[in-house]
Amino acid sequence: MREVPQGNGRALSFGAYLRQSRKLREMSLEEVATTTKLPARVVAALEADDLKDHAHALLVARACASAIGLDPEETALRLEEDFQRAQGVPVKVSPAKRLWERLPREPMVWIVVAVTLAACVALLLRGH
Repeated sequence: MREVPQGNGRALSFGAYLRQSRKLREMSLEEVATTTKLPARVVAALEADDLKDHAHALLVARACASAIGLDPEETALRLEEDFQRAQGVPVKVSPAKRLWERLPREPMVWIVVAVTLAACVALLLRGH
């Protein structure tokens, strides 16, 4: 299940997105801090869009995303885009990356695809 919090017709900042995701899952800031073994002030700073060190912010974001139940890599990509937007750099996403991001992540989808493909191959081989 991929719930993406939305703003009122506008994009949420990364910190607001993370805070809203945490609240949707009914987790306190302290629970996230305990799970990630990070100080609560660091988690609060990330949610306030107040971590300026890019590399540190990415590490904290991945840890918080994992604790909240979000995909850490997708969350890091979202933070990266937020950093680029803040610097005025246009966000460019290659077509291959866009396709990769749209692929389903759930294992059950891949199992169904594999079984269907195997059944088709078996039917084709049996017909010859």
